[in-house]
Amino acid sequence: MNFRAFKTVFFKEVLENARDKRTVMSSIVMGALFGPILLVIIINTTINMQQDKAEQALEVPVINQTGANHLMQFLTAQDVDIVDFEGSPEEAIKNKEHDVVLAISDNFSQRFNQGQPAKVKLYHDASAKGTAKVSVNRLRSLLNAYERSIGTQRLQLRGISPNLINVIMIEEHDQATKESRGSMLLAALPYFLIMGLFMGSMYLAIDTTAGEKERKSLEPLFLNPVKRDTILAGKLAATVAFGLLTLVLTIVAFKLTLPWYPFEKLGMRFNMDLQVILIMFLVLAPLALLAGAIQTIIAAFAQSYREAQTYVGFVLIVPMIPSMLLMFMPIKESLWMMAVPVLGQNLVVNELMRGEMVAWDAIAMAVGGTLIVGLALAWIAVKLYNREKMLFAD
Repeated sequence: MNFRAFKTVFFKEVLENARDKRTVMSSIVMGALFGPILLVIIINTTINMQQDKAEQALEVPVINQTGANHLMQFLTAQDVDIVDFEGSPEEAIKNKEHDVVLAISDNFSQRFNQGQPAKVKLYHDASAKGTAKVSVNRLRSLLNAYERSIGTQRLQLRGISPNLINVIMIEEHDQATKESRGSMLLAALPYFLIMGLFMGSMYLAIDTTAGEKERKSLEPLFLNPVKRDTILAGKLAATVAFGLLTLVLTIVAFKLTLPWYPFEKLGMRFNMDLQVILIMFLVLAPLALLAGAIQTIIAAFAQSYREAQTYVGFVLIVPMIPSMLLMFMPIKESLWMMAVPVLGQNLVVNELMRGEMVAWDAIAMAVGGTLIVGLALAWIAVKLYNREKMLFAD
């Protein structure tokens, strides 16, 4: 390979891309800063809303509260604001007028005095978002506490020890650490890191292939006495460089925004020291080659910049799949999984977030597996541009 020509093409593409303010804003700035800032805003807003709701006096609309005076006295003693309610509880929940409505059955008092289970109806929407669940959970806890209190009193009045109904005694030993709880708060971190890397290389991959094809600037470029492999290798190297730059900026952005996360307030901790940062970069860096190569291959088949942008946009689904699966599905890590591109990176970053020691063989598998696939795709991308029909737009 002609290294001088490679270097010339590399710096040409880097400088041209750096001068394009739209590309810099879309790929580097937005790709690197959007995730960390968005995550800080969402988490802090959600936690503050839930804490405010939990600290406020609980307002409970009650239907037929005169039928359960003792229960109403208990709730009032727990700082619950009882409100008379008339109308349809279903409509009130559906229209979001109230988070929860408590309906006392007509025979509540009679069954209660007879020592029989007395029915109450709890109207709520289990699919509701936001702070609605806080009110429901608080009221349910109070009703359970009232039930236990009355049940204990009834047994004691009959000379029966309440311990007789306690068949087993559960002693919980929570093995979660502050770091592992903190990883739950930042479950989307691997997704944003990988997505930022893919976005960082996307625009340059499109512009250096489909963009130049559309502008008809590839033909005079290939007339130079330099091998096409060398020219495209330089273009691909520039694409990878922008992906790596975006990755670095994204990691730094997350590091700088950590003080704004409510870890201490929630009894959590997240350690992102220099060693963790370096391992994250080492494991994620090969994805820059994979992302740049696959985006270049896809863009090579497009006839225009806009068409390539549409095709390459689908590639952004690739890092989304493992990240979303790991957020909702527990997976027992195996060494072979580390060799799967994107999945291996997600697993390693998740272990780092939980404060666990990541074995060096797992890191080597994640790096090596992704590098092999990335190099294979890069070779395919370079060879594609030896085909004449790939060089020119119709």
